[in-house]
Amino acid sequence: MKTKIFFLILLVIGVLEIFFNFFSSIIYNKILKKKNTEISEKLDTGIKLFFVAIFFIGLIYFLVQFVQVMARLFGISLDKGILDIFK
Repeated sequence: MKTKIFFLILLVIGVLEIFFNFFSSIIYNKILKKKNTEISEKLDTGIKLFFVAIFFIGLIYFLVQFVQVMARLFGISLDKGILDIFK
């Protein structure tokens, strides 16, 4: 249960950054505004890619969980691996 909550938090953090620029705006307002510099496009892209990777890690985890639940529901054995679904 703790892993599901952890990956759900990762998923929410990724969504907040991807769609709302939540963490980029915090970084810009709190850290970079004091130095009177603007955020470069390269740094902005790096921050966005980091959070996209976090989002995909959470997404892949929940997709694997979904496949396991559906396999149990339909009575498909996943003893050898997740690719047993295609047999």
